[in-house]
Amino acid sequence: MNILFLTQRVPYPPNKGDKLRSFHEIRYLARRHQVALLCLTDDEQEIRYEHKLQKFCRSVKVVYQSPLQSKMRALLSLTTSNPLTLPFFYSPRLADLVRTSIQRGEYDLIFVYCSSMAQYVPQNCPIPAIIDFVDVDSEKWAQYAKYAQFPWTVIYRRESRKLRAYESQITKRFQHGFLVSEQEVKDFHRLVSAWDALTALPNGVDFRVFHPGSGEYDSHNLVFTGAMDYFANIEAMQYFCHDILPRIRKEIPDVSLSIVGSKPSEAVRQLAEELPGVTVTGFVESVLPYLHKAAVFVAPMRIARGVQNKILEAMAAGVPVVISSLGFEGLTATPGRDVFVEDDAKDFARQVISLIRDAALRRTVAERARKCIEDHYNWENNLSRLDEAIGSAVSES
Repeated sequence: MNILFLTQRVPYPPNKGDKLRSFHEIRYLARRHQVALLCLTDDEQEIRYEHKLQKFCRSVKVVYQSPLQSKMRALLSLTTSNPLTLPFFYSPRLADLVRTSIQRGEYDLIFVYCSSMAQYVPQNCPIPAIIDFVDVDSEKWAQYAKYAQFPWTVIYRRESRKLRAYESQITKRFQHGFLVSEQEVKDFHRLVSAWDALTALPNGVDFRVFHPGSGEYDSHNLVFTGAMDYFANIEAMQYFCHDILPRIRKEIPDVSLSIVGSKPSEAVRQLAEELPGVTVTGFVESVLPYLHKAAVFVAPMRIARGVQNKILEAMAAGVPVVISSLGFEGLTATPGRDVFVEDDAKDFARQVISLIRDAALRRTVAERARKCIEDHYNWENNLSRLDEAIGSAVSES
């Protein structure tokens, strides 16, 4: 089968969120079908990854769009009824490539990654199409609004409303849809639409990359990993450093924190400047050494949708995780056994202290966490759910 795969990011290298999931979907599909990839980028340096993706795809085309151009399109649409997401990810060149491909009848199926790319699939499209929403984006914008400052609170609330209406409208263009967890499916039905052609498609972990360490760890070191220009991660680390870390240091004064991830914002860099024992690494080739060094992975997420890949990777690497209930949503794991879930700053700190002080507890939880990931987050097993949906979408068209 010939599949046209559309995504808003270059799915390489597979080192974070949307790149990771879309990369594994493409690689899985390419072993069974002929896949042509069309994607956007706001970084001209990423065009060089075309040849990497050609190992899997029949053809790859990365379309560059300047960040300034995207922002201007979004700004100009503030007076319209559209969510800002659509003009931000709209490229006339990409639209023309998709339109031409449809007219020529080159493909048997269109696979759309993320709601922002649904705009490239016309209504009454002659080719069957399926969409991976990943998570309920409109609800994420609602969460942003809770912690942002004026005027961003107003803009984020507007985006949540407009995008929620759009998410409901576009279900009519697709034969099937996916979300990253059963919880996201329930939330989509509750918040957006009762569309019944949805399937939970969990993420996975590359067990060859993320594995438990064999050496000694630093019993007083904590770690967090993630893209550090991402608002949800920035907010989580600000909250941890200002509200939770001081409580831990009352009991363990020399505890340290490693914030590991690319493009740290000024707010994140300030945490390292203001607080002793807090290290901000910036980009690293691999987060694994930092995970293996740490006693505990901390993730007090107050903004989160779907499943946090950083949590899966930490668990696979044999690091105990303390996370908020919002970050835990959608995770197939048992609280108090595979992972610890705490929302109150005092309780969060208490649990971290307990894991630092009790090496036997830490070891037991680490082993259970790894087993949990092995049981529930195998890419090959989880992505096999694509097969039935694709077959059904094509047969129904």
